[in-house]
Amino acid sequence: MPTSRKPSGPQRQKRSSKRRIVLLSMVSAMTLVLISVAIFVGIAAATTPKWDPAALDDQKQTSYVYDKDNIQITQLHGLVNRQVVQASKIPDLIKKTFVAVEDKRFYQHFGVDPIRIVGSALNDIRSGSAKEGASTITIQLARNAFIEDPTAKTLTRKIQEAILAIQLEHEYTKDEILTFYLNKIFLGESSFGIQAAAQTYFGKDLGDLKPEEVALLAGLPQAPSQYNPYVHPEAANNRRNIVLGVMRDAGIISANEYTQKKDTPFSYVETMKKNRSGAQKITITETNNKFPYFVNKVVDELETTYNLTDQQIYSGGLRIYTTVDSKIQSAAEAAFADPANFPKGINNTKVEGAMTIIEPSTGAVQAMVGGREYTAGGWNRAWQSKRQPGSTIKPLVVYGPAIEKGGYFPGTVLDDMPVRYGTYTPTDFDTIDKGWKGLITMRYALEDSVNVYAVKLLNLIGVDYGWKFGKDNLGLPLEQGDRNLTLALGTPLVSTLDMASAYGVYANNGVSVTDHTIVKVLDAKGNTLITPKITKNRVMKETTAYIINDMLRSVVTDGTGVSAQIGNWAVAGKTGTTSLDPNKYGNKSGNPDAWFAGYTPNYAGIVWMGYDSDPDGQHYLRNVYGGSYPAQIWKKVMTVALQDLPVQSKFTMPSGIISGSFDTKSGLLPGSLTPSAFIETEIAAQGDFPTRVSDVWMQKDVDADRPNILAAPGSKNTLTKTFLHLPSRDPSWQWPSNEAPYRPPTESAPDPITNLDPTIHTPINEPPVVEPPQGDPTLPSPTLLKVTYNPQTFKALISMTVPSGNEKDPTIFYLQRSGQTAIENFAINASNARSTTITISLAENGKPPIPGEYLFWAAFKNRNGSGVGPPSGSVKLTITD
Repeated sequence: MPTSRKPSGPQRQKRSSKRRIVLLSMVSAMTLVLISVAIFVGIAAATTPKWDPAALDDQKQTSYVYDKDNIQITQLHGLVNRQVVQASKIPDLIKKTFVAVEDKRFYQHFGVDPIRIVGSALNDIRSGSAKEGASTITIQLARNAFIEDPTAKTLTRKIQEAILAIQLEHEYTKDEILTFYLNKIFLGESSFGIQAAAQTYFGKDLGDLKPEEVALLAGLPQAPSQYNPYVHPEAANNRRNIVLGVMRDAGIISANEYTQKKDTPFSYVETMKKNRSGAQKITITETNNKFPYFVNKVVDELETTYNLTDQQIYSGGLRIYTTVDSKIQSAAEAAFADPANFPKGINNTKVEGAMTIIEPSTGAVQAMVGGREYTAGGWNRAWQSKRQPGSTIKPLVVYGPAIEKGGYFPGTVLDDMPVRYGTYTPTDFDTIDKGWKGLITMRYALEDSVNVYAVKLLNLIGVDYGWKFGKDNLGLPLEQGDRNLTLALGTPLVSTLDMASAYGVYANNGVSVTDHTIVKVLDAKGNTLITPKITKNRVMKETTAYIINDMLRSVVTDGTGVSAQIGNWAVAGKTGTTSLDPNKYGNKSGNPDAWFAGYTPNYAGIVWMGYDSDPDGQHYLRNVYGGSYPAQIWKKVMTVALQDLPVQSKFTMPSGIISGSFDTKSGLLPGSLTPSAFIETEIAAQGDFPTRVSDVWMQKDVDADRPNILAAPGSKNTLTKTFLHLPSRDPSWQWPSNEAPYRPPTESAPDPITNLDPTIHTPINEPPVVEPPQGDPTLPSPTLLKVTYNPQTFKALISMTVPSGNEKDPTIFYLQRSGQTAIENFAINASNARSTTITISLAENGKPPIPGEYLFWAAFKNRNGSGVGPPSGSVKLTITD
């Protein structure tokens, strides 16, 4: 049986020696580590800013802002929105809440919280960085008072903060430190200190604040810009609810109070936004007020992109070099200051506007105007206001994606005729007055801003594809709720800055560049504090960008944007208007928004016009469209921008663009039957030009004497004519004027052989009656009583009555002529009376109507401007020889 024996003698001594060596090695390593740490801490301590209690007060240095040519445009200084309050004036509710949220062991630690430091260190080790926070209230005070660059996250800075925090705790009581902190902390909207913030967000003094209001303020130090209720109300509400939960858990408020206070509306903020367009900032002083809207955006970029505090920006002696072109910015401000460039407002409320101009090749914002009159700290509509862009979005989420996807080109033909997608029925703005447009090309649809075409095309390429292209490729702030067919008509919310950046991608031949207002920032000692990282990415093919540029060029030369033409410059553009909500406005005619998006190879500029809000249902645009005032402003500003540049009369064509003849009624190659009037030349990306021959034309024999009737099989007096073969069209739809002559007849002439003997065949009857469109069943119909005919004037007189309340509604009259299946329509002005007589001429080319039966119907125009109501009963007129 084996036995266990302990080593003894030399063997045991040998093992003990090894243990000693290992232990000595470990002690030596730990000693070296401690020495290294001590040296590092010593160096950090040696470079710690000098302890100076006076630094707890403001030390201001003016900051300077320069344009793109390094010429000073303004000075920023004088942050005086700090209303210092004594400790006795700060309610316990505020003190307890800030301590619970920011530093719950504030009254136990000595300025540095070892528990938080250990947790922070462990997280730093895991992440391999020194970014984890372990700040106490005392450390935050030390950082803001003494550290030159409080945004830097380094281990050295943390050691220095700890040293200064310990000194603060040695010099002052906890209550004094907390008071210093609450008077100094930055809480957004240029508000330093709790009292200034209380006035900014609630218009109150500290003693009047409610728990939910204190909760908002206590949540702001973590990210003042991100949780600002003026700009990000949803994020502010979420953060406030978190703080209310902390207050509940700390016993500051009860569970019942938590339930009652969460999600409380920001009433004061909403009132200030409505009445003053934002928070009232009386504290930021500028020695001059040059380019205030642009400077406003620069400050926002410094705060949100680079995390600088207002104290650094306005009191840090910075040199801020920007992208603004003083010539263009001055022209834009002059245009917005001129009342002639805006329609007259309602009830002394001005029609507002905004404009952003970007240099697409660099992403540099060259000019920005956010309203007609600048108010310090006010609402900057150029980037803060989000409005529906209407048809200006079509090239961004419909036409550009279609060209990029492939299989489509500017000659692609779709049928502008009634269509329904579930409950959604898109219409064109001018369908009632001008009728349906029929088979049209993509280029024409874009030139004339045809809604139905855009919706049909988005449906073909896929809503998801168009949505992702606009969001991912062009950077539009699209939401999940925008992911539907109404996207094609501009229902998302965007700013002029968003749209300028997106259109700039087309102007830059398909390359996206980060938009920015800042070139560089130097600190008070001349050291570089900020150098923007500008990225460039190709987000579409060059051929796609060129084809869109070419089509949008047509919008300006031949479409809705003609008023934006500038000499021989290559100007591409798109107009846009939005529609009044019929549920709120009924049958009123007007627009909440009017846009013009335009660009040249050098600059992309967007103009928006409209009212900030419509509280009474009267503040909307009347007879103002994207191609009117907005396009005129764009032209005035852009003319100045381009005046010293060599004229570029065209966009550079890349390789891979081909051209050829095509059939404008099919979008295919012309066939032998294609009439010459419908053959045009168009461009396409290589591989996307059609290869099939047009199949929409056919030939039929008609009666030579009556060419609107098909010839009988045995007739010898015939004429061969070319017609459009469109079997999918509803027979009741009226064809547009350029297609009506090519509509094939449905009636045949009597057989000349069999019709001679009435015992074999009965005489030809009148063509069947074709009912007009049934229209919107929610509207009433007029009543037609009788019809008479004047053979001297060839006019029919029709008596009509209308229901009470519809006297001012215009009507549409329908007419089916003798021997015809087509239905004509006539727009008739409102009668303004319950009973009236309508006169309709039946003459054809100055000649009397042929004998036979004529049928008439009438219907009201739809009150929301997008269709007609159901037709009345018909009345018949018989004309004899």
